Amino acid sequence: MTSIVTQAQKLEMQPDGIVRLSKIEVYPEYLEEYLQYALEVGEVSLQTEPGVLTMYPVADKDNPCHITILETYASEEAYKNHIASHHFQKYKQGTLHMVKTLILTDVIPLNPVNQLINIILI
Repeated sequence: MTSIVTQAQKLEMQPDGIVRLSKIEVYPEYLEEYLQYALEVGEVSLQTEPGVLTMYPVADKDNPCHITILETYASEEAYKNHIASHHFQKYKQGTLHMVKTLILTDVIPLNPVNQLINIILI
């Protein structure tokens, strides 16, 4: 079992850190099931990966099948570790048939000193 990472153990954002918006459109008939996968991978990632700083999913108010996730990774290595993890692979393989479109957009924070780091309280 992987141990829980405390907020003090989270890595700092590095020059090669990643800030990404994942824009996902889910087929309506799979929305509930997709959300179970997405929320699980987000929680496990935040709880167990020191380089995953943010996993903040939101749904469009008028069309909940349009989901955007703000993701931040401390470094390129942290991102590579994340996508290689068992919990991410479970999510990716389990939801392939549920996703109509996926757009990954790397963005630049306009105010880099204003960082959003979220945690899962257990």
